[in-house]
Amino acid sequence: MVFSSNVFLFLFLPLFLGLYYLSPARYRNLLLLTASYIFYAWWRIDFL
Repeated sequence: MVFSSNVFLFLFLPLFLGLYYLSPARYRNLLLLTASYIFYAWWRIDFL
């Protein structure tokens, strides 16, 4: 997934930001870590 792709701009980013701001502050780091793994695995699983 590339930052300028439609999937990132219209699916991944809004979903992540919505979950980030709706989650309690203590879970935001875990959400960020999980979203990062999903982002890198989307393009090539061997980057994990």
